[in-house]
Amino acid sequence: MPIYEYMCDQCGERFDKWLRSFSGTEDVHCPKCGSLRVSKAVSLCGKSGSQGDYGGAGDSCAPSSGG
Repeated sequence: MPIYEYMCDQCGERFDKWLRSFSGTEDVHCPKCGSLRVSKAVSLCGKSGSQGDYGGAGDSCAPSSGG
């Protein structure tokens, strides 16, 4: 199931939504204000590391501890 990041056009809330398919035909509403006026946001998922380091299958998009 893909995860999409959205931003509410009405209140500005940013949130993630699990969708059942890549087509994304489900109605998505803002969890804060309930508005259906939402836009897909650009997700800044990535991994820092040495040049050419693409990570492994267990890598995550979650922020790492600042160490």
